[in-house]
Amino acid sequence: MKLDHEPLAEARDAAGALAPASPAETADVRPRAAAEDDASPGTWALVVLLAVATFGVWLGRTIIVTAPDAAPFMARDRATLELWAGLEGLLCGYGLAALIAMAYWTRQVLKAFRPAVPRWGLARWLLVTFLTLAATWLATADIPAGSVNGTPVHPFSGEIAGLTIAGGVVAIPGLVGFLALRSLARKDDQWDQDPRRQALTVLRLRTHLRRLLGTFGLFLTLYVVTTAARRQLILSFYPGVTYPQDYPVLVGLVAAATLGLLHVTATMAINWRCDRLLDQYAPVPDLRAEDISAPLQRRRDLAAFLGADSSWQETFQSGLVVLAPLLTALIGTALPK
Repeated sequence: MKLDHEPLAEARDAAGALAPASPAETADVRPRAAAEDDASPGTWALVVLLAVATFGVWLGRTIIVTAPDAAPFMARDRATLELWAGLEGLLCGYGLAALIAMAYWTRQVLKAFRPAVPRWGLARWLLVTFLTLAATWLATADIPAGSVNGTPVHPFSGEIAGLTIAGGVVAIPGLVGFLALRSLARKDDQWDQDPRRQALTVLRLRTHLRRLLGTFGLFLTLYVVTTAARRQLILSFYPGVTYPQDYPVLVGLVAAATLGLLHVTATMAINWRCDRLLDQYAPVPDLRAEDISAPLQRRRDLAAFLGADSSWQETFQSGLVVLAPLLTALIGTALPK
């Protein structure tokens, strides 16, 4: 299944273009690179992802509506239960598709390491991933779904536990991908290559970062939506129930903080690498020189090409994706009972 071409395919082609080659070799390389770009992503890859997502929607909804705890809800408030079951199905479907996509993109990032992924680095990434998931679970695990006259109620507790574990599995490739991007950008021994290939590598890292941010951010937002919908389900079914209004906000805050920390650290590492490249290939000129316009313009052009001077629109879009889980939680708690 081909979602995208190799992360450094363009860089390898560019590096090959710098070496002396005959006209026949040049004519042979360029069409292959263009054909590879045109063939990505493949149509069948999208079909497979949609098929997996459809299966996940069916599976998630079936788990909820066929659960033993669903019978009283189906008799008294079926519409609210069906809404929550549909959201759970959507979360499962998107989660399975996101798992495949993020695993593929993370694998592409890992393949960019030369000569291979450092074992201690991979162990550290997995440890950070485990600690992140553990901290998230500890922050929310002991909060009951609701309480009636001081007695906690836990409908669908088994199903929720299983889906939560599955959600943690889905998050692993995304977390590892962010950490791998940061490590790849920071390691000097991974940048012993020609200037053009270095520049193209930076562009590929930013592309993977945007993909992971959007995919992982939407997954966390859907998780917060289903959490808020479950609160509405409990409030509509149990008379006199108490459900902490801040619980969805807590979940959204944890999700936004995790996503923001991963994105900021990876972005800072890539920007740090861009600064190194700028200082090497377009240094700041001597301010006492008579003509500094040309070198300064060269530095600005290279910074723009590397994406080091992101516009406010790009910054706003990234911030909106990062804060989407928290904003969704705040909107969900503002809805009437």
